[in-house]
Amino acid sequence: MIFNDFLFLFIFLPIVVFGFYRAMPNTARVWVLLAASLAFYAMSGIEHVLILILGVLWTYAIAATPKMRGSKWLLALAVLGPASALFYYKYFGFFARSLDLEITDSAGFSLFESVILPAGISFFTFQLVAFAIDRYRGHIETPPSFAKFALYISFFPQLVAGPILRFQQVAEPLDGLTSFRLTRQTAMTAIAYIVLGLGAKVLIADSLGNDIDPWLIRPEALGGVGAMYVLLAYSFQIYFDFYGYSLVAIGLGRLFGFHFPDNFLRPYESLNIKDFWRRWHVTLSFWIRDYLYVPLGGNKRYALNIVIIFAACGLWHGAGWPFVIWGLYHGALVALYGATSRIWDAMPKLVQIALTFSLVSLGWTLFIFDFKGVVLFFGSLFGAGSAELPAPSVEQWTLLAIAGIVCFVPKFERLAAKAGTQGTWFGSIGYATLFVLILLFVNRSNDFIYTPIH
Repeated sequence: MIFNDFLFLFIFLPIVVFGFYRAMPNTARVWVLLAASLAFYAMSGIEHVLILILGVLWTYAIAATPKMRGSKWLLALAVLGPASALFYYKYFGFFARSLDLEITDSAGFSLFESVILPAGISFFTFQLVAFAIDRYRGHIETPPSFAKFALYISFFPQLVAGPILRFQQVAEPLDGLTSFRLTRQTAMTAIAYIVLGLGAKVLIADSLGNDIDPWLIRPEALGGVGAMYVLLAYSFQIYFDFYGYSLVAIGLGRLFGFHFPDNFLRPYESLNIKDFWRRWHVTLSFWIRDYLYVPLGGNKRYALNIVIIFAACGLWHGAGWPFVIWGLYHGALVALYGATSRIWDAMPKLVQIALTFSLVSLGWTLFIFDFKGVVLFFGSLFGAGSAELPAPSVEQWTLLAIAGIVCFVPKFERLAAKAGTQGTWFGSIGYATLFVLILLFVNRSNDFIYTPIH
């Protein structure tokens, strides 16, 4: 189940809201949300929800014990379960292919290839690991009840594509579920976040994606102008796709009393690549910093640690060598910026933003194509393509221009906040109109990009 379909918007979500506020007593709210979250995830497969439940049981049984603090062997044991599941489902096939290993029975079943990746496994695994480490470090002195812990891991608004939460960020709203009251201001803010997020996804990201999808099959047949359009269109597509999900997640969380952190801080306005990683997928960057970069030694072994964390970041995004190279590409850019920051920072800000955006956009090609496809695409970009495919139309360039304007001008979070504090009838009509427009196009909407990858 995904946010941008009728089943979620008109059946699942209304039932959950009704059950949370009316059908069940306040003392059962944790269980209402937990049951809804497991049902939400079960729609992707019974095996997948079982993997989630086993991960929750395993980690809680170990990490919630009083002896967890300072015990390295308990920490290793707590991390082993979810990490093993993540490795098998997401990376086993990748390493097997890389080592030319294969185990296939007579019926064609492959131990490595014939498994379906559970949606969001990277996200909830990182939360399980974070909880175990925080218990080990003593950051969480008193473990929560099992129900609250399970809800923290599986809460449906952020289960499959983040944000990646620390338990400390949701401990207070979890404790306050029984007394939470939905005010008009909070409801309006939540609805605004949801509508703006769906608009970003359905009207911008999916419109761009539907335009360029037929062209991705034959990158060698693009002309230079067409390749440039694909490069820019995909850059805005992935931005609005993930940004849209993040906005919807924030809005859904607000409906039930949770204040999720912003996962996007206008990353395409970054002045350099290091700044970009403070703004893009913020919770992932913080997770990598706190649970990987600092334990590895941080700045004491800067060059080596940059290589390690960005290679890991690439693998987190997808199990394949293009993703690893994408991560190393960003690591090299960060290191290069560190060596040339005085020169870079002296340039006009608009030049810095344009260069950073261009470098990031070039890197996204490794998300679209395999290595051969990347070579063919860059050949077309620099005029070596056959140009058999038609050049982008005026309508397509107009859509791209609209995406650019929306990306760099309005601040959706500010708009959503104003909907709650300064809402007017005119504004309400505007959001209602936008929602109707979304419904007209939702049938041509696609999965969120980060959902199938993870």
